Amino acid sequence: MKRRNFLHGTLTALAIPGITVPAYPRYLPPKKAFKVNSLETRYKEKIIITGAPIDFKLLSNDTEDRLSVFISTNNRKGFGPPLHLHHSFDEFFCVLEGEFLFQLDDEVLSLNNGDTLFIPREVKHCFNYNGKTSGTLLVGISPAKGMEKYFSEMGKLLTTQGIPDMAAIHELFKSYDSELLGPPMK
Repeated sequence: MKRRNFLHGTLTALAIPGITVPAYPRYLPPKKAFKVNSLETRYKEKIIITGAPIDFKLLSNDTEDRLSVFISTNNRKGFGPPLHLHHSFDEFFCVLEGEFLFQLDDEVLSLNNGDTLFIPREVKHCFNYNGKTSGTLLVGISPAKGMEKYFSEMGKLLTTQGIPDMAAIHELFKSYDSELLGPPMK
């Protein structure tokens, strides 16, 4: 009887004008499970950034923009993004193979096979591959709205040929609520 009174009272309160109930989006998982083979991508095109393939394994639209996951292979010594930060998303890194140096604000961390790193939004960061052979990273981004397109556009700006258009790179970062703050690690 007490449960019935609680439910009746709650439902009555919700019916009172002026009281609103917050609307939460309903999570709808993919209609079926899927597999992505090694060295393949779920994205519509192959993305390569300065010789390093970015193979998306989980797209943002698979998770209603909550998460995107990719594997970056063939990272070479001296490879890494410039110092930057993101205002509206977090990143997770797992070293699958190799030796990486990560700068977080003023701290430098060394990551090796199996090491992981979570970088929340608003933390300045960059990384550099430091191993003898090529390295591999597993990367997760959350929330991830449009991240595949961001990396696709970045791949077109950063090829292995010529000096990149830094004004275009700054604009791309800005359009994804991020900022370039300095040069890559040496």
